Amino acid sequence: MKNTVSPLCAMFGAAALGVIALSVHAADALWKPLFNGRNLTGWDKFLASPNATEPLAANVDPKGVFSVTNLDGENVIHVTGEVYGAITTRKEFTNFHFRVQFKWGFQRWPGRANVARDSGILYCGIGQPNPQTGWLTSVENNVMEKGVGQWWSVNGAIIDVEGEWITPENELYVPYKKEGRGEKNIVWKRGAPRITAAPANGITPPFDVEQVFGNWNTAEVVFWGGQCIHILNGHVNLLAVNPRYKDGDLWRPLTHGKIQLQSEAAEVFYRKAEMRHLDELPAEFLSEAVSPTGDEQGFATLLANDALKDWKQCGPGKFTIANGVASAEGGMGLWWYAGRQFTNFVLRGEFVQEQDIADSGVFVRFPNPGNDPWNAVKQGHEFEIGDPNPEKPTWRTGSIYPFKASSKANTKPTGQWNEFEMVCLIHDYSVRINGQLVTTWTDLTQRSLAGYIGLQNYNDGKLVRFRNLRVKDLP
Repeated sequence: MKNTVSPLCAMFGAAALGVIALSVHAADALWKPLFNGRNLTGWDKFLASPNATEPLAANVDPKGVFSVTNLDGENVIHVTGEVYGAITTRKEFTNFHFRVQFKWGFQRWPGRANVARDSGILYCGIGQPNPQTGWLTSVENNVMEKGVGQWWSVNGAIIDVEGEWITPENELYVPYKKEGRGEKNIVWKRGAPRITAAPANGITPPFDVEQVFGNWNTAEVVFWGGQCIHILNGHVNLLAVNPRYKDGDLWRPLTHGKIQLQSEAAEVFYRKAEMRHLDELPAEFLSEAVSPTGDEQGFATLLANDALKDWKQCGPGKFTIANGVASAEGGMGLWWYAGRQFTNFVLRGEFVQEQDIADSGVFVRFPNPGNDPWNAVKQGHEFEIGDPNPEKPTWRTGSIYPFKASSKANTKPTGQWNEFEMVCLIHDYSVRINGQLVTTWTDLTQRSLAGYIGLQNYNDGKLVRFRNLRVKDLP
């Protein structure tokens, strides 16, 4: 497909917009159909309540809003749009790649008869359907004319995105035009400052690659470790992170749930709904993903003077501190921060290898090790620091040793400082080195959800130093 975004590229920059056609279709054997081509087995129907207050009963659809029909010789899902609602998978999904094809019909209904046709893919749906809509608390990949890929808040959920507020100046080049004066929306822009989209805000793609009316389009969602990647016809058109919802006074992450296909006052057809499980972010999306936190706000420094009293040495060797730099000596031992345990968090810092392949590691989520540093090895997880080109891939710097090899070390020459970031969210782990995402991995054994943070001192006669170690809790 030819990429022609014209004035929009001039304003935002093609690279910043992510106008890159991606080959995202993996081997067919990895994909599992969610629609059997005959009926809606595996799905439940939820339609808005007439009085918008009573809890909804599943599969009460007297007007036939959702059905299977034959279109051009193929059985497809038919959504009339007459009543707000959704078909909902009975299964829940965690870390996945979902794709479905859609095509608009002609019928429109009061309330949205004179505006863009609208439907949507809701994912990570939890709780009970909202009686007013039939929709679960979830993340939305909107399916709407001039707005496929948009995010809108569902039942008060929020999310973070790199973007700009839409102004009268840049709105000229944004395909979606707001439907009411009260809308205050964000246009996604890669590398822009981080914005938290509240329930009153929408997020829209900066370009539109939807096929002309009457043709099928492919909409996709890649969801892993809190990364929400929306794709239309092979183009990433929106990336957001940290979807979350309010539970009493706490914000909690949306990490799993059901899939819904919406009915929203417009006729639409769906086919080829498919799902594949992910235990890492696919390689083609490593450059798309962003850090869950865009700045330094909220980080606690672990090597500041007032924090040093909470560090303990386990096993042989030691760390010495001078001018905020922690230097490893002897080993193998573990220097660990005993001030508190951490659950979901972002850990940032810097390390330098003073000699080639000087060995060390950053340990997370291990219990109190007592006097045995191997407790961290056996019960936590390690971000490896060592050889950039080892015999075994899982020995490479940036790996989650010994389980998941990094795609590359991305380290600077010996003697230069390297920045790193490690994210731990539920059982998902990611490592960035010098700004590049090199490792993503889901621990399917679910070894640990919380624990301490520590640094390894290794007895190879070489020196690794650390500085600027800091941590921030995630919801």
